[in-house]
Amino acid sequence: MGGIELRNGTLVVEREPNQLDELAIRCSEILGQFDIKHVYIAGYVSILAGRARSTEDVDVLIEQIDEETADELAETLDEKGFWGPAMPLTSMYEMLDNGDNIWVAPEDQITPHLEVKFARDEFDRASLENAITARIGDEAISIGPLELQIAYKLHLSAQKDIEDAVHLYTLFEESLSMPRLEEWVTRLDVEDEYERLKRA
Repeated sequence: MGGIELRNGTLVVEREPNQLDELAIRCSEILGQFDIKHVYIAGYVSILAGRARSTEDVDVLIEQIDEETADELAETLDEKGFWGPAMPLTSMYEMLDNGDNIWVAPEDQITPHLEVKFARDEFDRASLENAITARIGDEAISIGPLELQIAYKLHLSAQKDIEDAVHLYTLFEESLSMPRLEEWVTRLDVEDEYERLKRA
């Protein structure tokens, strides 16, 4: 097991990419071809940061794109061997525009899959605007800022989310920006949960 540290705002993960990472890296490359701003968030970030739990989906927020770009993106995903079980990839724009998540997987595979959604609210947009880099071996992807991830996990408040928050907080306590974390805690109205987290 390689080390994991937050170094100058970059999450450095010293290990070979696993199946989830490969999926994220491939998706990043495709989104990058279209200059689509995107950021990985949620459970995948905790797993990337060494939390031992399984997940079926890799959540990725993307900036709002127009229909033409969505069509080209769907076509490229199709060419690169991805499929969307819930729909033909061609109706990607319509789904995203309706606020539905789209799940996309490599052919012949159901898990893990990508869960793609448009950034909708201020917290989604903040994840995009303040994304940090995660380096996995020689590869790099964008992930949501850890301070916001932690506060958001407290806000979601399911057991696994609380555990994710505890994991990230405990691991990176020394390197996190406490003022930024506290700002998100306040904006998400999770002060009590945060007090409990600090004592955990």
